[in-house]
Amino acid sequence: MRYNNRITLIRKVPPADPLHDRPTETRETVACLTIPITSAQELSVYGLVNTMAYEIHVKNPALPVNEIELDGVIWTINKTFVNRKSTVFIVSGGASNG
Repeated sequence: MRYNNRITLIRKVPPADPLHDRPTETRETVACLTIPITSAQELSVYGLVNTMAYEIHVKNPALPVNEIELDGVIWTINKTFVNRKSTVFIVSGGASNG
């Protein structure tokens, strides 16, 4: 697989005092392979029929991630598959959804 794109993995850690503090955000830029999901059958499996969705492959297993930034746009993670040598994120949202 050729990991020719770059994304930013965004992790949010809850604050020690939830009444007064904001979550701590950690960002990490990694190489990835981005594949648009176009099959209606695949989109319906993930409940994303009317949205833009991508399959993002990242080398090595990744720690839990809250959001992904791709080309300056924040994407929501719908499903994560952790494999032996890679992690696959199914994401939706972004600029094309309004």
